[in-house]
Amino acid sequence: MLSLLWALSLLVGCANEGAPRPASTVTVSLVGFNDFHGQLLPGNGSVPVARDGTDAVERVPAGGAAYLAALIKRLRAENPDNTLVVAAGDLIGASPLVSSLFHDEPTIEVLNRIGISVSSVGNHEFEKGRNELFRLQRGGCHPVSADGTQGVVGRDTCMTDGRFEGAKFTYLGANVIDRQSGRPLLPAYAVREIGGVRIGFVGVTLRETPATMPRKLVEGLDFADEVATINALVPTLLHDERVAFVVALLHQGGETTARAINDTACPGFSGAVLRIVDRLDPAVQVVMTGHTHEEYVCTRPDGRLMTQAGNYGRMATKIDLVVEPGSGRVLAKSARTHVAANRGAVKDDDVDGMVGRYAALTAERAQAIVGHLAAPLSRAANRTGERPLGNVLADAYLFGGQAGVPADQAAQIAFVNPGGIRAELSGDPVRGLDVSFGQLYAVHPFGNTLPTLSMTGEQLRRVLEQQWESPQPPSGNVLAVSAGFTYAWDAAQPIGAAPGQGRRVVPGSMRLHGVPIDPTVNYRVTVNSFLAHGGDNFSVFSEAATLAESERDLDVLMAYFRAQGVVQAPALDRIGRRN
Repeated sequence: MLSLLWALSLLVGCANEGAPRPASTVTVSLVGFNDFHGQLLPGNGSVPVARDGTDAVERVPAGGAAYLAALIKRLRAENPDNTLVVAAGDLIGASPLVSSLFHDEPTIEVLNRIGISVSSVGNHEFEKGRNELFRLQRGGCHPVSADGTQGVVGRDTCMTDGRFEGAKFTYLGANVIDRQSGRPLLPAYAVREIGGVRIGFVGVTLRETPATMPRKLVEGLDFADEVATINALVPTLLHDERVAFVVALLHQGGETTARAINDTACPGFSGAVLRIVDRLDPAVQVVMTGHTHEEYVCTRPDGRLMTQAGNYGRMATKIDLVVEPGSGRVLAKSARTHVAANRGAVKDDDVDGMVGRYAALTAERAQAIVGHLAAPLSRAANRTGERPLGNVLADAYLFGGQAGVPADQAAQIAFVNPGGIRAELSGDPVRGLDVSFGQLYAVHPFGNTLPTLSMTGEQLRRVLEQQWESPQPPSGNVLAVSAGFTYAWDAAQPIGAAPGQGRRVVPGSMRLHGVPIDPTVNYRVTVNSFLAHGGDNFSVFSEAATLAESERDLDVLMAYFRAQGVVQAPALDRIGRRN
């Protein structure tokens, strides 16, 4: 087992790997990861690893900041003088209680200890707005909230001697433009010298960031085209900053059909990242990506190296670049992904102590039982797009939109976006099918409110079509729907239609308690505030009038679980599929 964990991978070489090398070269190493999302504690996640010399794939338990820190320390030791640790965004945001209860300050402190040098921002770095991002970068205590429940030094902020120093690494955001000044909100690039080689790092996040969160959080900001932004900076980096080459830290990604990590064939590679990477200036030798929570080490046809290291701190990718210092030429590239295994593996004691301290501070609240399950609830989708946990969350939203409201004003339908379902719900590992506050928080950590909207039947149809219209991902983005609302979709109809041109919803199939939806009638629909602002490219929601606003999502979920007594696994019969 241990030999498998230490091996884990194949090397990727560029076309000139076997070419003669000058006598004087230096190997520059980059260790990178992405989409950490404040996952400080080991979870239930695992990584698929191919057994050496066989077709068998083994799931290796992985994750936890102390194990990731130990892995990165070991990787740095392989090239101690010439290694840099970098990241590709979403290091914070949608975080578990152990980090989010303290406004993600614990995660920043741990990342400082790990020794990151630079990172691109991701979309989740904007989850609490630009001012909070600035605070996490620069330091300082969280402001006191209007009700006095947040921003209390020593209780939820500045937990170390009444101070919070902020990130010692630099967040980069070249394509995040402050509309008022016309300049990047954050540094566009950073230059680091390793082994006598000057390297330029450009950080960009996906231009669709405004579609991934409530618009008010990114008011006054424009998210420019990734390709144009990176390419425009190349002359400055090459000539003014005298870098040898450029590394793009890009919070956008793709996906493969690989069964295990380190499949260098990158089977079935697809995704938005390809429209970016294959159009970049040749000076960009390496692109470290994120956002899609995938693992890959791929070499593009032009020799450019492209990587991503999964998510939640379960992996890190080490890239080795053989460089001729005088000319700055990259003579060879190789990369492999390593697993932060957490069974019988070494932990970083300092990080373990930091995490343990915050875990102890959250334990009492996190372990409080808030409900019970009849059976574990999976967030995996069936062939129609339905998810057991998604159905339960949609029913909870509907419950929240009906609680304490006159019948003629109560919600009739509810929708939940699949990206809002962040974890499985399987019950307490000690107490069986009891559900703790910490587990429920891990499922839904956003703190959104639940507005009820007035939508016509035609708007409902348009929302459902937006599940598959451009720019949704290639596999679609199927919303969870509440009990009583049903519809069917036709897989034979084209996916990726232009906005407003989708034809996948089967005509006449939308029904509410068996009654056909009338396109001219208004219906009351509860969603989270993220969707209500047009998040995940569901812009039709943002066109609807708001009738009422409920409590925050987690409060509604807890009330729903209490009301149910024991939450049953729902039947998956709300969405039908043709073909």
